[in-house]
Amino acid sequence: MHIKRIQLENIKSHREATFDFERGTTAISGENGAGKTTLIEAAAWVLFDVLDYKKDDFVSRGAKKGNARVTIESGLDEREYVIYRDTGTGYYVYDPQLETRIAEKKEDVSRFLRKHLAVEPGTDLEMLYKHAIGVPQGTFTAIFLATAAERKRTFDVLLKVEEYRRGAEELIKTQRFVESRIGEINSKASRFEGELARAEAVAEELAATEALLGELKHQIDDLRRKEEGVKKRVAEFEEAKNRYEKAAKEQETAETERSRAELILKQAEAEFERARESAARLDDVREDSAKHTAALKRLAELERARGIRDGLMAQLAKVEAAEASIRIEERHTRAEIESIENAHRELSELRPKAEEQSGFEKELAAAREELSGLRAISKQVEAAEERLRRLRDSFTNAKNELDKARAEAAGAENAAALEARDAEITAELARLNAELERDEKFQAEIKNGLCPILSEKCLNLKPGQTLDGFLVDQFAELRSSMDRLSRERTELRAGLTKAKAAERFAVQVPTLERRFEEVKEEGVRLRGEHDELKSKLEQLPAAEAKVIEIEARLDQLSDPRSRIRPLEALLAREAEVRARITEIEKNTERLESERKLLVEQLDDFLKLDDDLKSVAAERDATGDAYRTFITFEQAAKDLPRLESVFRDATVELEKIAERSAAALMAFEEADRAYDREAHKAAGEELGSTQREIAAADVRLETADKRLAALRAESERLAAIRKELSAELQERERHEKILETTVFIRDTLKEAAPLVARNYVFHVSAEANRIFREVGGNAERTLRWGEDYGIYVEEGGHERPFVSLSGGEQMAAALAVRLALLKQLSDIRIAFFDEPTTNMDAERRENLAMQIGQITHFDQLFVISHDDTFEGYLDHEIRVER
Repeated sequence: MHIKRIQLENIKSHREATFDFERGTTAISGENGAGKTTLIEAAAWVLFDVLDYKKDDFVSRGAKKGNARVTIESGLDEREYVIYRDTGTGYYVYDPQLETRIAEKKEDVSRFLRKHLAVEPGTDLEMLYKHAIGVPQGTFTAIFLATAAERKRTFDVLLKVEEYRRGAEELIKTQRFVESRIGEINSKASRFEGELARAEAVAEELAATEALLGELKHQIDDLRRKEEGVKKRVAEFEEAKNRYEKAAKEQETAETERSRAELILKQAEAEFERARESAARLDDVREDSAKHTAALKRLAELERARGIRDGLMAQLAKVEAAEASIRIEERHTRAEIESIENAHRELSELRPKAEEQSGFEKELAAAREELSGLRAISKQVEAAEERLRRLRDSFTNAKNELDKARAEAAGAENAAALEARDAEITAELARLNAELERDEKFQAEIKNGLCPILSEKCLNLKPGQTLDGFLVDQFAELRSSMDRLSRERTELRAGLTKAKAAERFAVQVPTLERRFEEVKEEGVRLRGEHDELKSKLEQLPAAEAKVIEIEARLDQLSDPRSRIRPLEALLAREAEVRARITEIEKNTERLESERKLLVEQLDDFLKLDDDLKSVAAERDATGDAYRTFITFEQAAKDLPRLESVFRDATVELEKIAERSAAALMAFEEADRAYDREAHKAAGEELGSTQREIAAADVRLETADKRLAALRAESERLAAIRKELSAELQERERHEKILETTVFIRDTLKEAAPLVARNYVFHVSAEANRIFREVGGNAERTLRWGEDYGIYVEEGGHERPFVSLSGGEQMAAALAVRLALLKQLSDIRIAFFDEPTTNMDAERRENLAMQIGQITHFDQLFVISHDDTFEGYLDHEIRVER
């Protein structure tokens, strides 16, 4: 797989940018802050889900959301895919050939990338990226300089060695679960065996219950036949009882009807007598009742007349109220006409003054505008004086800083020579230290003063000199040289520190000189502006006096224009007011005519109240006679009907008396035919028989339920016997699973160190090949140890990583990281962010040459803020601000 294009939109310093890449090595250069590292961060975020800070900090300032698109060519099917991700929730894979999204959401995209990156399942992508693919800036060699324990924690995770240990620990849960399951099965089997112990007793009880059930059914049949005979005798007694009760009820009903007929006859006789008395009294009050009726009719006519009169009086009151209202409106309207005539006179006086007011107001607006401009100039003068004061301070500070920088910059030109000498001394000390270690090891191998290689006396010794003495002299000479070089390096580094500080000040001098001149020029410009504003400000007193004078003249006029406006509004209503007075005069005439007509109509009702009083008196005098007539009138009318009712009630009573005598005879005959004691004895015998049947039914039902329960228990025990057999088979299967789980767990625990050694062996071999290829020296051997430390052997002497020079450390770390990447995945891409940090020019150039010689990788990206890698790599990309 290789990256073909990276497109950024609102990502950090890139508002909208596109970068195309080819296979091979690519240098990405540009100024600090141009956004070089952002390219690597975008690729890491999109392809490996690695981002070391919040997504909000990844978005360009002022933008709400940013996105990145990475176009790759897959090594799996050699097709192009675009992986899109934004700082919201958008994350998908787009297939340009199919023109569709083939994976969406983080889980699906991650699965797609692992497949096309050819990463082994379980690999921690973040660890793989940070320690092999895209090591963060400034940490390229850090992990190899860490302690063995820190290296082990890091690389055990990366090499997935830790997964074997975790796998073994996780299987403890499985082992305990299987053991627990076996225990549960044993417990359940014991419970089943205990329940099956009573199966024989259940079978015996089942047979006995079936026999009892047959006996109970035979007994119940005998009792039901006896019940049928007793029921027939009880039915005969019930029929006799019913005849007795019916005759008793009929006799009681006949007696009740006779009593009711007697009562009806008495009521009919009483009502007939009252009707005869009412007819006699009706003749006495008939004349006064007729007068009362006539008075009521006359009162109704008079009440209607009073309603008409009251209506006319109400209309008259409304007309008089309207006349009063319109007279008030007439007075107000005539007052308005008088005000309008006064307004005509006042307007003729105010209009010339209003024209004079407009002229003064124009002069005042112009004067105030002029005054406002002069006051603004006054504030500008104050601001200019404040800026001049600050500029004088800036001028003094700039001059002081420039003088200090010029003084401190002395000696900056010696920095490069001192730095080169420091590198020479450091290399010489490393060489002398390696010789000393080699000689000390050689001294330990000496036996009896003989050469450990030839097993004979060394021929290079002077007469009388021993091999051990020779080595002691060599040690003293080496240590003396190392002490001298250490002292020189200490003194040199003190001078180098001062030279570096001087270099920093020397860099500042041109900037400070430029700033000093800018401040000086700004001061001259501001002084000119200040003097010009001061000259304009001399006109301010005259402008203020002019404004005061015009305002005084306007006060004398008392604002005639404002007084004109209400007068004009009043005059605008003149036509309306005069029309209203005409309308008022018309309405006054109409209302007066209506009032006179109503007064004439009311003259017809002058005697109405006297008529009402006389008729009401007659009505009250004849009221008692009318009420008596009404009371007895209906009773007198009912006299013929009540006489007929009285005769009918007498005949009906005679018929009912005959029926009552016949009912009494029938009752006495039924009483003699019904034997109550025999009926009671037969009922008790039937009840006893039914109770026996009910008891037998209960015993039968109980036996039937018990039989059903026993059959169910028998079936349950059979099911338990079957389930016990299945549980025993399940226990045998779990015991086999437990045996296998224990074996796998023991194997995983033993495999972890073997897997680690296997990974280290293959990575070490590949790293050694890359190291020799990068360094161009086949006599040196790189070894990656089981403690994950790096060792370099040359000439029979092995040096640890910490004793290697800076360039050697970078080359060795580069080789191991690339080898890890090749071993753990098929990814042939790597990113190097500022790998030359803290290197001198020679070392930077050497590293550039070494990276340019790396093969077997599709793409290597190197980010640098300088031109170190120009000419050494296959492609170059310049990132501008």
